[in-house]
Amino acid sequence: MKEKRADSVLDSLGADIAADRFAAGEAIPTEPELMVLYDVGRSSIREAIRTLSSLGMVETAPRRGTTVTPRKQWNMLSREVMGWVMAGKNHTADLLAAIDEARMIFEPSAAALVASRATRMQVIAIETAYARMEEAAASGAPDAAILADREFHLAILQATGNPILEAFDAAIDAVLGVLFSVTANHMENFRANLSNHLAVLEAIRRGDPEAARDAMTVTIGFTTVKMRDAGLIH
Repeated sequence: MKEKRADSVLDSLGADIAADRFAAGEAIPTEPELMVLYDVGRSSIREAIRTLSSLGMVETAPRRGTTVTPRKQWNMLSREVMGWVMAGKNHTADLLAAIDEARMIFEPSAAALVASRATRMQVIAIETAYARMEEAAASGAPDAAILADREFHLAILQATGNPILEAFDAAIDAVLGVLFSVTANHMENFRANLSNHLAVLEAIRRGDPEAARDAMTVTIGFTTVKMRDAGLIH
């Protein structure tokens, strides 16, 4: 029960900071005030503050208390931080453009790497995710489509065996989630991009790194265009 309380206050406080309820450079409420605000004990507050500090969102100093740090200091590769920022609905076009730009840099290279080294089991994981994408396209289920799309890209990152590349999973979640949530014709776009995902899979199956790189570049480029069309990025 105590652990659930600590997780709850962490999510609430992290989300409030990401939503600018507590502005950068300003002190957040004191421990007693936070205990009342979130209805938790002192230990839960302190644990949440320690975690937020490790994520670069707050810093504590004598006589200054705990203050919110500038957003550029936050660990944006953290799934928690990215989730709070995106949930706050005040993310900027610049942030989404930065995520999209980063994906274009690392995902094609990751696909090429996987084509040259993936094990049979790793290829099966990618195939399974793609099959779920096809099922979602046929059924027209947006939630299933988002989940399957994420699984496809994350399976490729995981197949690289590179922990640094795997850390970009939060960025992928952010872009796919936002794109689906604000684009009215998201299922139409999802179906239109399905063949590009298949080209990535087929290149990985053949063990063709350059074809995998090119196919992933086209796949990400499709998303970039749709984000621009939806006014998410400039």
